[in-house]
Amino acid sequence: MIRFGYVIFIAGAFIILASCGVANETSLKISQDKMSIETLSIARQNGCLNCHNTTSSIIGPAWDLVSERYKNSPEARAYLINKVKKGGNGAWNDITGGAIMPAHETRVSAAHIERIVDFILSLKAEPTDSIKQ
Repeated sequence: MIRFGYVIFIAGAFIILASCGVANETSLKISQDKMSIETLSIARQNGCLNCHNTTSSIIGPAWDLVSERYKNSPEARAYLINKVKKGGNGAWNDITGGAIMPAHETRVSAAHIERIVDFILSLKAEPTDSIKQ
């Protein structure tokens, strides 16, 4: 009987929250989290996480730092998609020590590269010594 009462309580709370818009925000957050998990899985499958992490630099820069650097650039998405496709070095020498990012256009689909770049640009950097606020 307690379980039934608990279910009714939760359902009622959800209805109240939905009428206030909170449930919609919660549903959106869950949807975004699911999309993030799926994108990170794609990144892992394609080897991106061997050199990058969302919040700490490994061989390449942390993705939240990339997002922070390019957040005000209208060309950021196209630039980063091209950078991932063609590879390169020099933009992050202070972090990478000059390590070269290899080209990925022959082994990662364009759709996956775009999805990963969109994910990177959606990140918010945590204030650290490496980002001057």
